[in-house]
Amino acid sequence: MDRKRVLVLGAGLTGLSAAYHLEQAGLGDYLLLERETEVGGLARTRDRNGFRFDHAIHILYTRDAYAAELICDRLLPGRLRREVRESYCYTNGQFTEYPYQTNTYGLPTEIVEENIEGLLKARAAADGGPPPAHFEQWILATFGSGIARNFMLPYNRKQWAWDLREMAYDWIEERVPVPDVREVLLGALQPPRRKFGPNHEFWYPTEGGIGALPLAFLEHLPEGRLGLGAEVVAIDGVRHAARLAGGEVVRYERLISTLPIPALVALMGEDPPPAVRAAAATLRSNRVYTVDVSLRGSGLRLDKPMHWAYFPDDTISFHRISFPHRFSEWMVPAGCSSIQAEISASAVRPREAGRLVEETLRGLVAVGLLDPLEARPVAEGGRVLSADVDCLDPAYVIYDLEHRANVGILHDYLLDLQIDNRGRFGSWEYLNMDHAILSGREAALACR
Repeated sequence: MDRKRVLVLGAGLTGLSAAYHLEQAGLGDYLLLERETEVGGLARTRDRNGFRFDHAIHILYTRDAYAAELICDRLLPGRLRREVRESYCYTNGQFTEYPYQTNTYGLPTEIVEENIEGLLKARAAADGGPPPAHFEQWILATFGSGIARNFMLPYNRKQWAWDLREMAYDWIEERVPVPDVREVLLGALQPPRRKFGPNHEFWYPTEGGIGALPLAFLEHLPEGRLGLGAEVVAIDGVRHAARLAGGEVVRYERLISTLPIPALVALMGEDPPPAVRAAAATLRSNRVYTVDVSLRGSGLRLDKPMHWAYFPDDTISFHRISFPHRFSEWMVPAGCSSIQAEISASAVRPREAGRLVEETLRGLVAVGLLDPLEARPVAEGGRVLSADVDCLDPAYVIYDLEHRANVGILHDYLLDLQIDNRGRFGSWEYLNMDHAILSGREAALACR
């Protein structure tokens, strides 16, 4: 039976960051276990015959000085390219710059009028009114009926694959730019003059895709600290013991878990009280399918450079597409290009995986990125070398109206057992990569 002061479960960014910071703090008596045979979790890059695709779009940016220094100077020094974001929204048959609410210049006059009128009415009604009851009401109260109808509501319904009236909105801070009226008016009267949002500039590895980041953590971990292909099948929270699929048992003083909370609670069997098991069972998430399209030829039917774009139209299957070859030339063979489409699904909005390639190619034709001939396989005279479907499940945490209460019940129970639940799915919070890294650091520092 192995004994460790700290046991870390899951070698995604949060688990790797926890191990890195335990090492930096001189707390070497730890073990990091990962069920898969490679590290990275969602932040991995796969190779499809020389075309590289991340597990859905990933970019690096942060407002935290420590996270910036760690990523840029210690983990990936000289291995990042800085990009000015080029992202767009596709509505009314044309692309306007992101965010939609401040870039409606060029859209039909009646759409612009509806957007501005709705925003002015919403702002006038905001003073002294009750707070919104759910996410849909927040969108209407914040942006007005026009922007809500023409972009915000249909896009968010596609991305979350959930009823927005059953979602809270306390997670929204810094994620959706909330402009003032002047910015909306200027964005309707003239072409874009500046970019909004914390990711208006971002970093991306020159080689390795986003998978270069988790691999960079490994460079700082001594041999023997990481166990790959190590699946935990049971956890005894009272006795502080984890049993692996091979029968080995690891005892620990403190457990840092980045596993999805429902999976963690399930590993504890009947030990958690009914209220805790019920709270875990009610947590909600969606899944995201990605369709990775490898294309012969470097040109795309774009009249502007583009990293990614958003699509609220429900007749188009994907809610977002990105162009991996724009992030780094390393992502595609010479003379080629690539597109990655994202399609959300859930229990309330199911999708048929077997139809997603066909739907995606049809959508790319509909929005003008490929013509019908180009969307055919190379063997039929087209440009498509391959189109592969992957699934991230869970992908996004759903902030249902009971989210805070249920997460609080689970966190308190686990903390009493010296279990520190961290990361996007460990804490059941919508964390970006920098937040995931900082979450692991905080868990490590709490072990001192």
